[in-house]
Amino acid sequence: EGCLLTASSQPVSTPIVLLINRGVSCPRSASLGEEGYVYYPFKGYGESSKQVFEVESIRLPSPTVSLLPTPSSTDKMCKFDCFSVSESKIICTDQAARTFLYDLDEHCVTSMPNLHAPKYSPFSVSVAIQGEKGEGESSSSSSNSRLYVMEEVLLPERGTGSSYQLEAFDYRKPGPEYLVKAWHCDPLPPPPFVRDPRYVPSPVSSYAVVGNFICISTKGIGTYCFDTVSCSWSHAGDWMLPFCGKGEYVPELKLWFGVSAKNNYAPCASDLSPVVRAEPPKPGCIWEDLNLPEDWRPCRMSDLVNLGSGRFCIIRFFQPSGNRDYMKDQIDQTIAVFSGVEVLPDDNKAAGNGKGKGKQNAKGLRMIKHKSRKCTFIEQINNVESVL
Repeated sequence: EGCLLTASSQPVSTPIVLLINRGVSCPRSASLGEEGYVYYPFKGYGESSKQVFEVESIRLPSPTVSLLPTPSSTDKMCKFDCFSVSESKIICTDQAARTFLYDLDEHCVTSMPNLHAPKYSPFSVSVAIQGEKGEGESSSSSSNSRLYVMEEVLLPERGTGSSYQLEAFDYRKPGPEYLVKAWHCDPLPPPPFVRDPRYVPSPVSSYAVVGNFICISTKGIGTYCFDTVSCSWSHAGDWMLPFCGKGEYVPELKLWFGVSAKNNYAPCASDLSPVVRAEPPKPGCIWEDLNLPEDWRPCRMSDLVNLGSGRFCIIRFFQPSGNRDYMKDQIDQTIAVFSGVEVLPDDNKAAGNGKGKGKQNAKGLRMIKHKSRKCTFIEQINNVESVL
């Protein structure tokens, strides 16, 4: 199993969406943040219902690089996992924990320290590092963030040993006497519930970064927070985060956005700041109406990609409900829809007068719908495994 990552041949000047496919090993990207792709190019355009709700067909860009895991001499499945460490850099690791960094801008591969142990089904989060920037480092540089990689399904641990279920990639100097920074991979303690004799392996259903804390929720266990400064865990409560999968902080709106845990296909927003004080998150808002054909049924969880400045690309996968042959649908009828939306505070006077159609929300936010584009090409969509 490889990864299909569609990558643009142009430098990353606008936010891009990376589609990671299994079976074929090439990176794919699309600059969905550009005007005219899933966003209307100027004010006043897109106010008619025909313009807003028409779903145009697209074909994703061709891959520009192929990535293949090392063939396995054992029964282990050959696979790649890819983690976004910045807008233009991804870290890739295979079934044997071998790791490298790929730069989309420079088309360059950099060797990395290996993970201490392979990961079966990991997820990752990036946490900003406070401190002095190195020479030539910008505020958006990947070297100003630490990438944490954790198993989605945490296994029980016994004794004092570690199974390396949580690790971090850190770009730093090995010591004060060194002048040059380098990448390091550090093992970290897993949440304490994995050492409880009563613990039954369960997937992490939602996660988010809140300041210096990584917060995770697991059904039947509740929410735990990992302090990235002290490298210690704390139990926040028996309640769950409101997202399904990742929640991402949007500083312009001072809220976290993700896919709703109540509806795995709808975008939602919530204030997670109370979580680190061991208080449940404040109720958020959910947008369910994106005006797509009623005979399309969702076939997997949606992905919400933050494009910056309150703009998002919602990527959803559908199958026409008229065909009852589910397996045939999986092969021939999968439709990926890329929808551009913009979220603004309700006191923004331009919210309802510009691009797309605005929808007022009682929680003080307005979602503006832009374009929706669909892709039905089997070789591009059928094997999509994850979105970065």
